[in-house]
Amino acid sequence: MPDDRWISVVATGEASVAPDLAIVSLAVTGSGKQLAATRDDVNTRSSSVLARLRELGVAEGDLNAPDVGIYPEYDYRKGQRLTGYRVVRQMTAKVRDLARLGEILDGLVVAGANEVGGAQMSASDPSAAEHAALRAAITAARAKADAVAEAGGVKLGSLSRVEEEPGHAPPMPRMEMMAAGAMAKDASTEVAAGDLTVTRQVRAWFSIE
Repeated sequence: MPDDRWISVVATGEASVAPDLAIVSLAVTGSGKQLAATRDDVNTRSSSVLARLRELGVAEGDLNAPDVGIYPEYDYRKGQRLTGYRVVRQMTAKVRDLARLGEILDGLVVAGANEVGGAQMSASDPSAAEHAALRAAITAARAKADAVAEAGGVKLGSLSRVEEEPGHAPPMPRMEMMAAGAMAKDASTEVAAGDLTVTRQVRAWFSIE
């Protein structure tokens, strides 16, 4: 700044955006003494899970299912004795029809997934909310600078410079609930996702008149 008569403040703004995408993390796992049989079981159940996801409308490009991981298991009580193998196939699925998310979560377990990590809500295009959060941050910066100027007995001038602070967090859900209906056999998973909160922070410099 060419003039040293200025006030610098940091302020934060928030805006909301409705989620339109859920990223579901899941895994098919198995343990056994025979590697081939355990791996075949995991692969068979994985194929069933993937087929079920496709039946429920998840697009092929929204499925990620890398190859299985194989982890030998040992008994260390009497040396290092191999006792069997644990086979894991991690998967992710992007669900774009949130109205079917509960149905999809239930279908994964029925099809053979034995680890379902829940759903991370997201917005495919949060840019409008990001811009709104920036505008809110600048408004908050001016209010803070006004308070500083009043306390210092000076008159606040115009906004001279503004920078977005780095390291902002991705959109975070205000509310995300998934309940399994008290473990009843015929209870379906209920999913209710609230708005995502987008947060942006700025540093602003205001001149002093």
